[in-house]
Amino acid sequence: MDSSLFALFARCTFASLVLVLSSSSGFAQSVGGFLIGKIQNFQQTSAAAPIMDSAEPFQFGSLVTMGTATINSATLNFSGSSNPRSYTPVGNGDFSILDTFPTQAQMDAAFQNGNYTVNVNTTVGLLSRSIFLFPFSYPTTPRLTVAAADWQNNVLVIDPALDYTFTWNAFSNAQAADLIQFAIRNSSVNLSPFPATQTSYVLPAGSLQPGTTYTSDLAFIRVAGATAGDANIGPGYATFVKDTGFMIRTLAPALAVTAAVSEKMHGVAGIFDITLPAVECRIAGANGSHTLVVFFTNNVLSGNATVSTGTGSIAGPPTFNGTAMTIDLTGVANAQTLTLTLDNVTDNFSQVLPATTITARFLFGDANGSGSVTASDVSQAKAFSGQTADAMNFRADFNLSGSINASDVGTAKASVGTGLAADRLR
Repeated sequence: MDSSLFALFARCTFASLVLVLSSSSGFAQSVGGFLIGKIQNFQQTSAAAPIMDSAEPFQFGSLVTMGTATINSATLNFSGSSNPRSYTPVGNGDFSILDTFPTQAQMDAAFQNGNYTVNVNTTVGLLSRSIFLFPFSYPTTPRLTVAAADWQNNVLVIDPALDYTFTWNAFSNAQAADLIQFAIRNSSVNLSPFPATQTSYVLPAGSLQPGTTYTSDLAFIRVAGATAGDANIGPGYATFVKDTGFMIRTLAPALAVTAAVSEKMHGVAGIFDITLPAVECRIAGANGSHTLVVFFTNNVLSGNATVSTGTGSIAGPPTFNGTAMTIDLTGVANAQTLTLTLDNVTDNFSQVLPATTITARFLFGDANGSGSVTASDVSQAKAFSGQTADAMNFRADFNLSGSINASDVGTAKASVGTGLAADRLR
């Protein structure tokens, strides 16, 4: 458990404890309060029992929180080889101590059980408070008891789109004042301590971001001393802690194509899309150009497109914006089915889409999308003649002027008899 985690753990634990006492005392303390603790750290990477954290096995920590006065400095006095020990500012006006030891014996020699005195130099003067750390036993070691299959490559894998139930072993030697702290760092999950009798927590769907790894902790906290607060210093707590750290990795939504469209501008009427594989009936741009946009479930960052069948080619590399991949085509012949293959499309979770085909059909003047231009297409253009292009009639604006007129009717008449090959219809 590093210093940032201890600060998080201490703040969460301390805030809840202070709230209980300060609400009854009615004091606005110059110093918010303080917490000291001896900590044993473990790591869990599978359904097996946690093992001692080799990097930070034993730690002594203390936190002094700012109240109505500004803290200039603070010192801790106690029995032990590390006495006295100065606090370090950690931001937000708070001060902390966190010392790491390779063995329990070394920690106990440096910070012995017994009386601890916190001396705080503030803008209202020097304030002092003592607390006794009773030689209680440590809590049992926290251990997640979730399904073994949820552990993959040493991390706990969960679907953030679903509720997830975290379960753990009982805090079997807990006393009435003891607590359990569950923390997911760098997330919006901010939980108050649980009672020591609790053995599960349901994380609501949507609490975590998809495709993200979180450092997490489950701590059993034994309260081994306490002092009430007054107007100078808020409540103080002495604790013995066993903390089990673990990693959570959230699944990313599967990368898939959600839609593909042929996109064209109809003058001042704006852009209208034809969802593929419906027939693209509107005029090609210069050199037989068309623009296709493919949409995905996730934001996409890169990828390639090639023409697999049909007459046409890719005009430059695709461009990407959010979930959209824009592909410019050139040299596209009329009255044909074109197949594009998407390769190596990669999303913001580093997922790569398997090779995927997109089908586009091109037939100028086919207003009703039947696959052939007939008198019904001419009739449709006549019915809309004189109207401004909109979401209901834009397919009859073959020439992209922004309105349906005699030119569009003439286009349909000139195209009667053309069609797509029957064996290419989709």
